[in-house]
Amino acid sequence: MKGPPLKSATEIPIFEIRSFVQDGVQQSSEVREIALEAVIDEFLLKLGQSNAHVLGVVIQVLTRGKVRVDFRDYHLRLEMAPGLNCMERSEAVAVFDDYIKRHKNPDGDRSADVTQKIMVQAPRISFPKAGQR
Repeated sequence: MKGPPLKSATEIPIFEIRSFVQDGVQQSSEVREIALEAVIDEFLLKLGQSNAHVLGVVIQVLTRGKVRVDFRDYHLRLEMAPGLNCMERSEAVAVFDDYIKRHKNPDGDRSADVTQKIMVQAPRISFPKAGQR
């Protein structure tokens, strides 16, 4: 049986660089140091309670040291704090599993009761009007 992860999500500092974009041009950036737990909380809220993308982001930042996630209005770059070593994939999964176990709903898993709305849109294509070039 596996032992507990080397660190918990609350003990792993992450640098978050949030770059705001408007009309395809970067407007401003914010840099802050937060715990990995806060990153997981935010992504679970934005992407859904059962989303595999959250696990992918966590594994990428813990095994490679950095990851970039693009949203419509901003880009988010996450980097492990200097001095921290990257983990093996199995260790990164253990950190995520530990987070999930500690935040498990005591009333049982209610995610099956939630209907998630997923909307896929084709890119907008503008065709020139007749007589215009």
